[in-house]
Amino acid sequence: MSRSLEILPLYKAVEDEARDLILAGFLERFGFIDHSLNPDLKDLMGSYTKEGHVFFVALDDSELVATGAVTKEDHRMGRIERMSVKSSYRRKGIAQRMLAKLEDSARFCKYERLVLETHNSWESAIRLYTSNGYHLIADDGKRSHFEKVLGDEDFIMKVIW
Repeated sequence: MSRSLEILPLYKAVEDEARDLILAGFLERFGFIDHSLNPDLKDLMGSYTKEGHVFFVALDDSELVATGAVTKEDHRMGRIERMSVKSSYRRKGIAQRMLAKLEDSARFCKYERLVLETHNSWESAIRLYTSNGYHLIADDGKRSHFEKVLGDEDFIMKVIW
């Protein structure tokens, strides 16, 4: 990874690339893709430009290497979704940076809590979330469900500085 990693809001020119990155992750993890389970992927721009929703892409020297989104659950809670890092860019801190960007965006939206879910077999994702203060609130046998209460101290300091 170069020093030029940028995390930007999703824009039309990279929408197809973002979709392809997410689908490649599904194929890698599951061995198949069921498009009926992912209607938001048909129109990322339309799905994630609603009030309280954000979708980011990470670019390394103009190459799209990661995605992540926050969607509105209610006026005080957001949901982290569509976290995906290109396989050749994993274990380089990109997911950590994306998660921090998503949390800052959630604070900006005045969310007090974030929730998310991930598959139980995705140990690296579970480690990422638990090491960043997410607490397991449910396990349905296939997916682990996490929650984090957001403090605003870190966000305020970033805005001030």
